[in-house]
Amino acid sequence: MSHERTSLTAKKIARFLILIDAVPRFAGLLPADAASTAEAILRASGAVGRRHIDMMRAPWTQRFYEIAEAWTARGQLIWFGLRKRWMADAVEEAIAAGATQLLVVGAGFDPLATIVARRHPEITCVEIDAPATAEPKRAGVRGAGFERTNLHLCAADLSKRSLGEVLRETPWRSDARSVVVAEGLLMYLDVKDVKAFFRAVHEHTGPGSRVAFSYVDGDDAGRPHLGTLDWLIRTSLRLAGETMRWGIRPARLPKFVAENGFSVIEQADGEALRKKYLAPAGLPEEPIAAYEYLALVEHARG
Repeated sequence: MSHERTSLTAKKIARFLILIDAVPRFAGLLPADAASTAEAILRASGAVGRRHIDMMRAPWTQRFYEIAEAWTARGQLIWFGLRKRWMADAVEEAIAAGATQLLVVGAGFDPLATIVARRHPEITCVEIDAPATAEPKRAGVRGAGFERTNLHLCAADLSKRSLGEVLRETPWRSDARSVVVAEGLLMYLDVKDVKAFFRAVHEHTGPGSRVAFSYVDGDDAGRPHLGTLDWLIRTSLRLAGETMRWGIRPARLPKFVAENGFSVIEQADGEALRKKYLAPAGLPEEPIAAYEYLALVEHARG
């Protein structure tokens, strides 16, 4: 994954939030304030031109994505929105259960930590991303007026600096119950780096802490496999310089995280999110092209 330029995927996902918000039937599916906060950050960051942001709310753009999905797989766009909603809910549930800190790793232009810092001034919120993405994000947060004393945006390449070293530059406490988010991140790491990530998070969070993350299916060798969308998604990411490297079968995840200090609380796929979010919204038949799985794990005691 390139750290020399602002992540193309990070900019794309932020723009997708705006597009999802502009589709009337998806009203209420995104986390509260997610689209408006992401849009304000993106506009103030300068990372994406104003015209390219405005077009996300244009009817012809919505139609274009409908046509594009018809040729590939319907439901790709809504998957990103439901993934954001699930992550936001996992964080709120962890805070309700006693977490006093939030860490978002590979944050991109995601609005989650910004929203949590505003909603929960007592929660220490830390974001980490590579400098090429974190610096325009920081400018966007500042320019949009979202800075808070409990919000800390760290520009750091974790392939060159340890998680502990970066966290020591913030008020983070390694003994406190925390919630960590790694959305759309781990599949871009080698398996040894995924294991190192979980060990580092275990070391720098207290018992009862949780990690919410997304991951993709994999073969016996740990190579990622995305089902019917495998070639399309992996090729587009490779052309963008953001190659997927790690995947694991859902049945193997409990053993994998247990070896690194965590136990599984929940695993969710597209059908689980359909029941949790789409059915109550009156959209039980809405297509979902979920090429990932979501997992919530807890810091094992002892």
